[in-house]
Amino acid sequence: MRASADSNASCARVLPGIVAAGCLASSGLAGAADPLDEIEAPLAPKAYEPMAADIRTAVGHVAILPSEAATAEAITGTYDRAQPGLVGGADAGRRRAGVSGQVGGVNVHVPVPILQIPSAIFGGLSGAAKEEIQEFRDALTEDIMNADSQPLVNSSLALDVHRYVSNLSPVEAQLLSSVDGIPETTGAALFVGFDDFKMDIDGDRATLILTASAALMRRSDNTVLYSRTIEYQDTDTLKNWTKDDLALWRDYVNFASHYLARELAGETFFRQLLPLTLTPRATKSAREHRKLANRYVSDSPAPELAWDAAPREAGDGEAPAATVATGELGWDIEIYDAHRIVYSGRSFAPSHVLSYELDPCRTYRWSVRPSRGTGADAGYGDWMRLMSAESAEFKGRNGLVGREASVAPAYTQDFPELEIKCSRRR
Repeated sequence: MRASADSNASCARVLPGIVAAGCLASSGLAGAADPLDEIEAPLAPKAYEPMAADIRTAVGHVAILPSEAATAEAITGTYDRAQPGLVGGADAGRRRAGVSGQVGGVNVHVPVPILQIPSAIFGGLSGAAKEEIQEFRDALTEDIMNADSQPLVNSSLALDVHRYVSNLSPVEAQLLSSVDGIPETTGAALFVGFDDFKMDIDGDRATLILTASAALMRRSDNTVLYSRTIEYQDTDTLKNWTKDDLALWRDYVNFASHYLARELAGETFFRQLLPLTLTPRATKSAREHRKLANRYVSDSPAPELAWDAAPREAGDGEAPAATVATGELGWDIEIYDAHRIVYSGRSFAPSHVLSYELDPCRTYRWSVRPSRGTGADAGYGDWMRLMSAESAEFKGRNGLVGREASVAPAYTQDFPELEIKCSRRR
C-alpha cells in the first residue's frame, strides 16, 4: 500500500535529507526478509572509511532518492554601522526568495530555502568591501535562480550519484523521485542531497563551502546502516569570483557537484581502501619541467603518462587493508582543464598513451586511480594527489579545501600538471 503525497509531505526528518522511520514504514517499504536484515547497524564510520563490505555485498537492489532540504540557513554578519548596500542586497534576496525576516543594520538574520540563494555569510565584514560583497551575493542569487540547468539541486545530485553507482558497482540501482514508488525487491534506500551552502568573508576574499550527505536506510525496518557528509570548499578574491560574468563561480559549481556526487557514491558502493602511494613519473613524451615540480611537458598532443605505485601502511582513520598486488590492478586516467574533464581512459599497466589529442598551448591537470577485483569484489581506490591522505595538512579533512580557485579548482589543485607545447609551424 502506498502512502499519499500529503502523508509524505508531513514526514519529519531525522538526518539531513533523510526520511524518518515512520515515513518509510507508511510508504509500504517494510517487506520480506532480506540479507540486510542480518546486519547490525554499525557505529559512525571512521574518517575516510567507506561503507562496510558486509553491507555492500548484502545490497542487491538500492533505490536512490533526492532528499529535500530540512533546514533553513541565514545571512549573518557583524557590522560597525549600518551598511545599506549589503543590507539592501540581503533584503532583495529575501523578498525574491519569498521568505519572511527582518533586515536591519546589525546582526542580519534572513532565513532562506537552502540553495535558492547564497545562504550564509560568516566572518567580520567591517574591513571588507561592502559593494563587492553585495555584488557577489546578488550575482549568485541571479545565477542560481535563473539558470536553465542548475546542478546545485538534489535531483541533479541524485542523478549523478545514480550514474556512478550504476556504472562502477555491481548493485542494481534505481533512481526514484519519492518513497512512494520503491519496489518491494529493493533492499535499501539511499537518500542524497545538498545540506548547506555558506560564504566565509575574510577581507577581500570569499570562501565558498558546499556540503552534501548520503544515508543508506534498510527497507525492512528503516535502520540507517551508513551515512556520510562530504564538504567541498574553494577560495579566491571577491573580484575574481564576480568577474567575467561569474565564470569562476560556474567552475566552482561544476567541480563541487562532480566531486560531491562521486565521493558519496564511492564511499557507499565502490570505494576500496587500497594502501598505495601514487607518484607521477616522466616518459619520453612527457618530460619533467626544468623548474616546476610535478609539471610534465610534452611536444606531442597525445603523450604517454606514467606513474609509480608503492605499498604503504593504512593511515590514521583507515581500516586495515590487505596487501595490494599492483600487477592485479587496473587504472582509470582522467585529465582536466580549468573548467571540466577533457579526457578519460583505462589502462592495465602503470602507463597510458592518450588515445586522442589534447589542444596545444594549454596546461592540464591529470590523475589516475587504481581498481581491483571484478563482480561483487570490484572497487576503486583514491585518485593520485600530490598531497596524500596521511600528510599533516590533510588529516582531519572531510572533503577538499581549495587554495586559489582562479589558479586551479580545489578538485584538481593537487593533481600533476601536463603542459602541451604549441605546435611548430610547418
